[in-house]
Amino acid sequence: MSRQGGISGRGNKLLRALLVEVSWLMRRYNSHMSGIFEQVCRGSKTRRKIAVVATARRLLVICWAMLRDGTSWRVPAIPP
Repeated sequence: MSRQGGISGRGNKLLRALLVEVSWLMRRYNSHMSGIFEQVCRGSKTRRKIAVVATARRLLVICWAMLRDGTSWRVPAIPP
């Protein structure tokens, strides 16, 4: 894994805030995003904010791919 530094505060603040809020909701209502959250969290309560930012980034990547390809939302398959 390539680690390129910490989380920066760059970019549109409103977009970042909305992505984080939606990530908290997706953790609750979407099993795929909940799995990503739990994987990053590793059972530690202190890593919850790190995990929600990682989930927000994953959501942004999925949304960008949907815009790029012109596809609709579909639940990604969780690998075994």
